[in-house]
Parts: sequence; C-alpha cells; structure tokens
Amino acid sequence: MDFKEKIKKYRKERGLSQEDLAAQFGYKSFTTIQKWEDGSSTPPVKVIRQLAAFFGVSTEDLLNESSQIAIPILGTVRGGPLRYAQEEWLGQELVPLDETVGGEYFYLEVIGDSMIGARIYPGDLVYVKRSSIVNSGTIAVVLVNDEANLKRVFFKGSTMVLHSENPKYEDMVFSAQEIEAKDIQIIGEVLHSKIRFK
Repeated sequence: MDFKEKIKKYRKERGLSQEDLAAQFGYKSFTTIQKWEDGSSTPPVKVIRQLAAFFGVSTEDLLNESSQIAIPILGTVRGGPLRYAQEEWLGQELVPLDETVGGEYFYLEVIGDSMIGARIYPGDLVYVKRSSIVNSGTIAVVLVNDEANLKRVFFKGSTMVLHSENPKYEDMVFSAQEIEAKDIQIIGEVLHSKIRFK
C-alpha cells in the first residue's frame, strides 16, 4: 500500500471527508487532498510529518520505508570565482526519506572547479542542509555580498577562512569586521555531492 492509498485509508478510518481533512490542514479546497489520494501530488516533508502525527502513526507507517522525497534544485553555486547565485527552480531530485529528517534541505548545481580536491566537480549537485552555523572544517555554502561560494570553512578565533580544495585558488580570509561589513552569511552545510554525467 503506497502513500496515496494510506492517506485515503487513514482519512476514512477517522470518518473525514476530503473537505474535512483540507480544512484541518488549512487548505481552502479539497482538491489538494484529492491530488494526494489520486497520486498526482505529494505533500512536502513538513506536511507529511504533520499528517503522520494527526493520524497517530509514524512517517514510516504513512510512507513506504523506501519512499523518496522530491528535493528542489534551487540554483547554482560557484565552486571557484565568485558568482551571484539566484534561488531559481532548476528541477528536483529524489532523496530517501531518512535523509530529510530534522531540517530544510535543497540542492545546488556546482559551477567552477575550486572544490575538485573534495571530489566536487562542475555539474555536480551538492545536497545542502540549511543552517547558519557549521563546525570548523565543514564544506558549506557561504554568501559573500550576495555571491554564493562553495568552500571548506575554517574558524580561527574571530576570523573566517574560506578554503578551496584546489591549489590554484587562494584562501579567502575575513576578519570579524569584514564578516559584518560584507554581510557574510553561512547558508548551509553540504552533506553530499551527486555526480551528474552530461
């Protein structure tokens, strides 16, 4: 039994109509529920967890253990010279449910070669967990003056070092004052890279 069948089963066991369930979750129309039940749409991870809690079951019960969730590819990140990264929808990739727990996740497409020493190549997709804090030595997406960088981040006192995994690129070093002045922000931690053959 897959998700669309289970959601219909649990709804009917509660004696709820599609309209009732839609109202319970703040949807104005029952068509959202209808799409879940005919398989033409799947709710986001956050709503799946809310549905599981509402029906008193685990997410594993609601979904097959091998279920995959669609994660958006939000844009590109430069693994090399700086480039402005816009969060534009470039598609989506399926990720196992257990890799979407406890946070917000997205993919970015890599352009540039500054991280090839970490086996991250142009055209690869990096899987990012959104976070404003990472441990020293972590590969992360960092925004510098609205330009996204894929670098290994080191902290040395109040100094931030963005390190490339390619010897032809120099480290980018920022003092505490520069971090504030340039509005440098950590966007998220890179969890893995997916190779794409084009």
